[in-house]
Amino acid sequence: MAEITCGALSGMIGKLVEFPFDTIKVRLQAAHHSTPISTLQMIRYTYHNEGMVNGFYKGLKAPLMGACAETAVLFSSYNYASSLFMNKLNYSEQNLPFWTKCVSGGFAGVIASFVLTPVELIKCQLQVANLSSSAEHKSVSYVSLIKRILTQEKGVFGLWNGLSSTLVREAVGTSIWFGTYEYVSHQFKTHKPTSINEDVQLLISGAMAGITFNFSVFPVDTIKSNIQTYDILNPNKKHIGFLEFTKMLLARPGGITNLYNGLAITLIRCVPANALIFYSYELLKRNF
Repeated sequence: MAEITCGALSGMIGKLVEFPFDTIKVRLQAAHHSTPISTLQMIRYTYHNEGMVNGFYKGLKAPLMGACAETAVLFSSYNYASSLFMNKLNYSEQNLPFWTKCVSGGFAGVIASFVLTPVELIKCQLQVANLSSSAEHKSVSYVSLIKRILTQEKGVFGLWNGLSSTLVREAVGTSIWFGTYEYVSHQFKTHKPTSINEDVQLLISGAMAGITFNFSVFPVDTIKSNIQTYDILNPNKKHIGFLEFTKMLLARPGGITNLYNGLAITLIRCVPANALIFYSYELLKRNF
């Protein structure tokens, strides 16, 4: 319960920080303009046309609750897998080989994907709803969106649209996420720099984990966002799968750079968000 509570609270803190940036990121990934639109142009468009709250924070409630569940599952699954390795290899937590931490992270990512996919589906569709040409979709709410998915798609399984791309992203990315955090933390413990206190070390380790996670899996995340927003931006068109979307994005003007739309704001967003996730988790765990 302590692991779950600490993970849930740290996930909520991180989500509150990153959500406005994430909205712009998803919109850039899902934008289908003939000429590429820049991050600043999207920020201006969102603010002038929709305002601060409706533009940048639309769809916050579901991912806020989802972040609690996701981060709780991530940390508890990671620690569970690490404990299995400790028992099997007869190592202490401090002496576990680096590869076991990466494998534990990948395991945690796979487990979290099943919690994360429906939350991100709803979040992404609400974040781009105002860009839809359909007046019905622009006024969509949580209830109407879930009802539409359940009735017009594959029933309850429609909520897991984009699961395969989420699994790939989380299995690879979370392995890198935890691996980076553990590696940087280990370097700080080994070299013991006197000029950097322990709190700052935790913040730096978390920030580095966020950067490597997002940079390594961003193309997969772009494809996932497109899959999950396609229905609301293109009503009455059939679903498109992972490979078809990859080919479509590469065929558009810009080629491979289309897979990196929104990367800059994502890297800016992930530094404070991930720094606070790991810092608050370690702080809560240490004190409670």
